[in-house]
Amino acid sequence: MKYLIAIILFLITAIVNAQPVNNYIKKGNDAYRQNDYAAAIESYKDALRKDPTNTVARFNLANALQKQNETGEARKNYDEVIEKSDVNSLRSGSNYNKGIAYLKEKDLLNAIASFKECLKQDPNDDSARENLQKALNELKKQQQKTQPQQQKQQQQKQKQQKNQPLNKDMMQQKFNELRNQEKQLQQKLQSKSTTNQPEKDW
Repeated sequence: MKYLIAIILFLITAIVNAQPVNNYIKKGNDAYRQNDYAAAIESYKDALRKDPTNTVARFNLANALQKQNETGEARKNYDEVIEKSDVNSLRSGSNYNKGIAYLKEKDLLNAIASFKECLKQDPNDDSARENLQKALNELKKQQQKTQPQQQKQQQQKQKQQKNQPLNKDMMQQKFNELRNQEKQLQQKLQSKSTTNQPEKDW
């Protein structure tokens, strides 16, 4: 009987605690809809002070932070939702929004990884698929641009090395290489001349 009372008390406490959290989330959502992201952020933070494990409040906080261009903080909160949420739609939404944050920062590789994760959780997310394709195309363009530049830099470097005057050590090294090549050539010639001598007729 005592056990039953403890469960009932726990449920009442959970309901009482959930009420202010939900009120803060609702208040934050109202502010978000009115584009008052600063007020929304404060409301979501109030909700998290009451219940730090509330992934809905954390997800909404991340969205509001992203609207304020605080992409680094937004990503941290999305990561926490991805790690702790049991709700697949929250995890997939966090990966999607994280991908958008990376795009804003022009970090294409991480954006691509985030959109791929989103599609693993929700293969039907057409927006994630489109953004993934755009990010892949942009990455390909960037790689095509950098390849000619890298080749040009390499050619300039080689040209500079050719035009550099030979210093004393380099000259000595080249001289030694040539002397060794000459010795090897002479040894080959000598070995050929001894093996190719005609046999004497007795």
